[in-house]
Amino acid sequence: MIIIRSVLILRQPYTCHKSKLNMAAAFVLIQNRRQLRRERVFRDRNNPLDYMDDVDIIDKFRLPRFLILDLCGELRVHLEHLTGRSHAIPLSLQVMVALRFYASGNFQAVNGDVHGISKASVSRIVNTVTSALVTLSPNYVRFPRDDRSINDTILGFSRISNFPNVIGAIDGTHIPIKAPKDDEHLFVNRKNFHSINVMAVCDASLKFTNLVARWPGSSHDAFVWTNSTLCDLFESGGMNRGWLLGDSAYPLKKYLLTPVLNPSNPHEEAYNEAHARTRNPIERSFGVLKMRFRCIDHSGEHFSFIRQEHAESLQLVRFYICVLITMYQHHAHRTPGEIDLFRQTTMCIKAQITMGWRFVED
Repeated sequence: MIIIRSVLILRQPYTCHKSKLNMAAAFVLIQNRRQLRRERVFRDRNNPLDYMDDVDIIDKFRLPRFLILDLCGELRVHLEHLTGRSHAIPLSLQVMVALRFYASGNFQAVNGDVHGISKASVSRIVNTVTSALVTLSPNYVRFPRDDRSINDTILGFSRISNFPNVIGAIDGTHIPIKAPKDDEHLFVNRKNFHSINVMAVCDASLKFTNLVARWPGSSHDAFVWTNSTLCDLFESGGMNRGWLLGDSAYPLKKYLLTPVLNPSNPHEEAYNEAHARTRNPIERSFGVLKMRFRCIDHSGEHFSFIRQEHAESLQLVRFYICVLITMYQHHAHRTPGEIDLFRQTTMCIKAQITMGWRFVED
């Protein structure tokens, strides 16, 4: 027993010295590897426009092929690279990557694997495409100001339930976010999850005409409205025609009509019924928006990883999605052949998207 213990004691210094040599050799090897220039690997990229048919494109990207191509044309100035240096990602692939992310809400790594690009590239593409679309938003998200657009809006609402002089339906919706570090309690809404309260106004054809996306979830709808530019426009007399229709959360104004809380006669009941039917487009527009782009739907919680310090990005995302839907509606006057093809493809995937395209068929 004494002999074995002596042998172990004699071998211990040799073992420690060998271990130190191995650690030193590993350190030198790591340093040499860092000094060597790693060869870049360019993976094969898959552009869905090259191999997908129209049904698959609508199913996976929520927009028809002709509108995606038009979108590429409008974003060319902002996204197209001047040269093909370092295997620059093509314009059409950038648009498709961003559409896929917002249509499905998948993690960026998964989106990158589908299209053959890195996670970092997906992150940069989503931010770049979103910022580019925000620059286009004034061309599509516009409140009616001239006589022709006001008359068209009033006529569209009057066809629903003969409610006269209506130029917009207003409501709010909540976009979920991750609990922020600062002022966390301000972002907890009445449904007990963290969100940003987004106010929107639309017309009878579900086109968004105004948007406010900058207040925490605990903010009341009336507060968001009072602190909006549109409210200042009506209060200052800059908009002296038409009425907005809102629910009971909004204050009753000469330009903002709300339902009668306790109707006591047939006339008030008839007013409430006409008010609800005429204001219904804003509820439908939110449903269409969240069903078409599931990344902002609370049921999927795809945006729950966004923190409050990234709230500016969330506002861009909201603008981005509203711009896309409004762009589709502005392009609804395309040739009959394109519209018929689009309707046929939407009927094929109606089982998967139960609400997202219903207003198109109407």
